[in-house]
Amino acid sequence: MSRKWLATLRQGAVFLVLLTVLVTAVGLYQQRDIPRGRLPPLMGKTLGGDAVDLVTLTDRGPVLLYFWATWCGYCRIVSPMVDELAADHQVLTVALQSGSDTEVADYLTDKGWSLPTLNDPSGALSGTWGVRVTPTLVILNSAGEVAWVTSGTTSKWGLQLRLALTN
Repeated sequence: MSRKWLATLRQGAVFLVLLTVLVTAVGLYQQRDIPRGRLPPLMGKTLGGDAVDLVTLTDRGPVLLYFWATWCGYCRIVSPMVDELAADHQVLTVALQSGSDTEVADYLTDKGWSLPTLNDPSGALSGTWGVRVTPTLVILNSAGEVAWVTSGTTSKWGLQLRLALTN
């Protein structure tokens, strides 16, 4: 190998390390207000009319809590993965400032997603959870504690792994 090629390879490795540090720092900053200890209550009726209480859900095992919005570009990538995961895992979603119940329900129907969704038209519910960006995914363990938080795009296998490692 030539010295020039090795120097380029070294610069590329340094760039990737710095980029990873930067992306991690931004993610931690965006997630800084997500509660870690005692969680705020989360209960209500889903768009399908089902009563839901997060405490009751966590009593049955890990829960993927997904904050998203109809206007969020990244959510268009993440939401289909979350919808697939809902077949095998407990999932509860919160639609952040996405319109009326009817508008959000129509959006979900148009996309073919059957996610159990609480509508948060004003953003107040999401605010009590410290959500600053969409999508935000919070995985709760069966003790009702935050086990994992991810903001932005992620992969289905990454979510599956985190759910499997929870409890």
